[in-house]
Amino acid sequence: MFTQVEAEYAVNQAKIDIETRTARQLPTLLTNFSGSLALYEEAKKHLPAGASSNVRVYAHDPFPISFQKGQGSKVWDVDNNQYVDLLSSYGAVVLGHAHPSILNALNAQIRNGTMLGTTTELEVEVAKKIQSAVPCAEMVSFANTGTEATMEAIRIARAFTGRDKIVKFEGHYHGHHDYVLFSVESPSAVAGLEQAPTKLPYYPGIPDGISRSVVVAPWNDPVSLERVLKRNASDLAAIITEPVMGSAGVIPPKDDYLKSVKELAEKYDALLIFDEVLTGFRIAPGGAQEFYGVKPDLACYAKALGGGTPIAAVAGRRDVMGMIGPGKIGYGGTYNGNSMCLAAANATLDELFRDDAAAIRHMHLAGAEIMEGLRELLSRYDHDGIVQGMGPMFQLYFTSARKIQNYRHTLQSDFEKFRRFRNLMLRRGVYFHPDGTERMMISAAHDDSDVESILSAAEDSLRELKKPN
Repeated sequence: MFTQVEAEYAVNQAKIDIETRTARQLPTLLTNFSGSLALYEEAKKHLPAGASSNVRVYAHDPFPISFQKGQGSKVWDVDNNQYVDLLSSYGAVVLGHAHPSILNALNAQIRNGTMLGTTTELEVEVAKKIQSAVPCAEMVSFANTGTEATMEAIRIARAFTGRDKIVKFEGHYHGHHDYVLFSVESPSAVAGLEQAPTKLPYYPGIPDGISRSVVVAPWNDPVSLERVLKRNASDLAAIITEPVMGSAGVIPPKDDYLKSVKELAEKYDALLIFDEVLTGFRIAPGGAQEFYGVKPDLACYAKALGGGTPIAAVAGRRDVMGMIGPGKIGYGGTYNGNSMCLAAANATLDELFRDDAAAIRHMHLAGAEIMEGLRELLSRYDHDGIVQGMGPMFQLYFTSARKIQNYRHTLQSDFEKFRRFRNLMLRRGVYFHPDGTERMMISAAHDDSDVESILSAAEDSLRELKKPN
């Protein structure tokens, strides 16, 4: 554990580094991004940290860029700078910004009421479309956010099994509720052994008692997982996992790893929950469970489902989901099944499933071209680095490693170099998050000209990044 003196030194050193970089960048920043700076300063007076979500300000140095509008694959900031958007609203705008089908659906629904407060025909229609695509979706229930979906899935699993403990994986993020906010990040000084990670609360404010019902395991390691399951078998309700890890860059599962997790869940009589908030309706119509051929007991959806509107869903086995109801498992929310969001989801799914999922195939092809181009450029300009993921979602790591297979491997990456690369790309009209543990996300709106713009900007940025500071 850091001593107080060491912690204070690290904080002060970070402040000095930020002040030095800011002073160096200030003339350009004030010229090109003065509106974003002014808005950030005003926002800090009214919003804690200047935003309603920490990720919008975290790692943005010295201040975040604020967008004003989006269209297709492009966004414009408040200073009217245009960017090819690889943030894609963290993956929510899977069809691109302001897609005509979604706008038409929203406009039509608004005339009939923004929300009606009862089960609607549209709710049943969207549930049927999810069932048609998702292997595990024998029943579907709607919520508003990915956080709510994973929270509900865990409650359902505990009630169904009559047990309390859940297993989550180091480095996985499952939303913003207490039961999953452990070991989302694990600083190496306090992380423990890779095969037996220390359980660390992500934030202050999480009651100590909650930690007793959460067990942390290393990901992509079935042997270590079985040891964890065996130790906790008598009180194990569920295993929750991202099928493709998207909270430490993008880390695909090893061959047959997900099948091993499914077999272990069955062996130890626990439910398997896939957090498909990132992968759902993105890497295949049926998400990761279709892509990898592994069917969980429950699955959680958000982001791509609503095409940019706040909607989520829990889907799963009929016997498990069928326990939800009055006098049984509680599941509620005034805005669950909101009519506007359902209209947007209905239009989004239609577009994604149209022509044998042509939009999803397009995202895979465009993303694969970008990934291969970035790999070639890293080699050409002699940078230690790798690019990994799958077409619609990927990340670049500045590292000498040949492959990133779990959270611990990401700690070997040069995230400061990534931040400098991102800022060079920003000035060349390509936007993505400056935190290297986030992701670059392709939408169906990205076309060949966007691919060309991204790779052209990357070539110039990697060439400049090679120069001495």
